[in-house]
Amino acid sequence: MAKSKIKKMITILIGLAILAIMIAVIIIKMEKAQFRRNAELAHYTPRINLGCKDLVIYFSRSGNTELMAMEIAKYYQASLVHLEAEDYRIGFRGFINALKDSQTQRAVITPEKVDLSQYDTIFIGAPIWWYSPAPPVWQFIENNDFNGKNVVLFTTVNSRFKQKYIDEFKAKVEGKNGHFVKHIYVERGRMTRQISPEILLEQTRKELNKLQH
Repeated sequence: MAKSKIKKMITILIGLAILAIMIAVIIIKMEKAQFRRNAELAHYTPRINLGCKDLVIYFSRSGNTELMAMEIAKYYQASLVHLEAEDYRIGFRGFINALKDSQTQRAVITPEKVDLSQYDTIFIGAPIWWYSPAPPVWQFIENNDFNGKNVVLFTTVNSRFKQKYIDEFKAKVEGKNGHFVKHIYVERGRMTRQISPEILLEQTRKELNKLQH
């Protein structure tokens, strides 16, 4: 009887493992398709505008947050910097790392620091992973001094975020001598029914218009 129960348990565990792998493969295929779709509109070129008072710095995995970042940079004619995080690139390894690290605030990023001296307002963007901004932007806050800077957090979110993480992000900014202005976001929808890039850009503009009032 005991052997039968053990065998049944092993069979169930193997079945669950196979199911988890199949789901992961499907999600990764969808992420790659999303990445290619977004890449048709988002072509990152680092831009440092001398004399500009606004900086947009962001991390993006599948390109949604990148689209939002580029629209914000266009709106303000701002400087634009992309945070690279090799551990979270599109693909199986990046997917697993993103799941594993979603609730952490540490990441290996490039660049680690940015000269913020010429800017008054810093827009910092990331996707929401398990209700919290992705680790690279937390690490960027940790690495830099925001003395006297206004900081706006912008995010793209599948369904929702938890306000406690936004409040924690605000506290971290203020702990680095910055002034947290607001959190703006676009709800892109769950993986199987995400909004189009065009609608994402339209909603970004609406958020920016609200920010002005």
